[in-house]
Amino acid sequence: MLASSTPGFVARRYFQRLEEALAARFPKVLPPGYETGATLDDFYLAIHKLTRDYKLPGLGFDFGCRIRISDYGVVGLATASARNLSEAIEVQLRFLNIISNTSKLAYQFSQTEKWITLKLCELDRRRRLDPFITESELGAQIRFVKDLLPSANMSHCILSLPHDCPTTREDYRRKGGCQVKFNQSTAQFQLPASWTNSVLESTDEMLAPMLADRCQMILAQLNQGDDWVQKVRSYLLTSDSPMKSLNETAVALGISTSNLRWHLAKNKANYKRILLDVRMKLACQYLKETPLTLQQISYQLGYTYSSNFQLAFKK
Repeated sequence: MLASSTPGFVARRYFQRLEEALAARFPKVLPPGYETGATLDDFYLAIHKLTRDYKLPGLGFDFGCRIRISDYGVVGLATASARNLSEAIEVQLRFLNIISNTSKLAYQFSQTEKWITLKLCELDRRRRLDPFITESELGAQIRFVKDLLPSANMSHCILSLPHDCPTTREDYRRKGGCQVKFNQSTAQFQLPASWTNSVLESTDEMLAPMLADRCQMILAQLNQGDDWVQKVRSYLLTSDSPMKSLNETAVALGISTSNLRWHLAKNKANYKRILLDVRMKLACQYLKETPLTLQQISYQLGYTYSSNFQLAFKK
């Protein structure tokens, strides 16, 4: 039976890997618990809260380097069944929606005679890349290559990060096995172009197209109705504030305000309703997981008067 690869399956694996990373590096920090039915939105929301409440240097990279191809379910099987590394990267990037937070991030793939480069970009160019997300994404790419090419010499690869080293350079070199550069202008992972046509030990030319078709079906389900409602929810839940205006959200998602409004209307939704739903979801989480009072929660969610929040919450 083929592995599942719904975002719920991937989210469960991500929660497990995060628990492992916390136990190894910060055993006194209680990991966010996985709840049945949790999605990638819930995972990234838990990460946002965790990194807001604690200083956890290097956790993102440690977490990313723990993610295995098998954690991606059928997407992982599809990549591992590709003929060579180049095809495997193409498959992974094609189905990135299923395994990552693509409402905020995007990869740019390029190749020269010397390098294959995976560059990580923030869709909202006014925002800086979040260190945890940056390191976890690129750490996962390093592990991805290690799993596909177990005999490859990773010291020939280069990881570039746009921030200061949060622990030690040796810590990062030991975990990634590659060269690491900090305070760079871009966040990217580079590997030798000579690896492009490296045949994978796990290649399966008969199974590969079947797996790709299944991934395509999952992606189609996720994108049903353009999935703009989910994109907006995902962005609001993981942004620095749940009080983003329609215009701010449209800019972050790379679409005009009028087009975003049209897409939402097409799905019988409106921005105010989505914004309210997100605020109430956050309110429930704050009430369940924090000692904050209703007045403090209402302030956190952008309500000027706690009475307005209570009225909205009762609805």
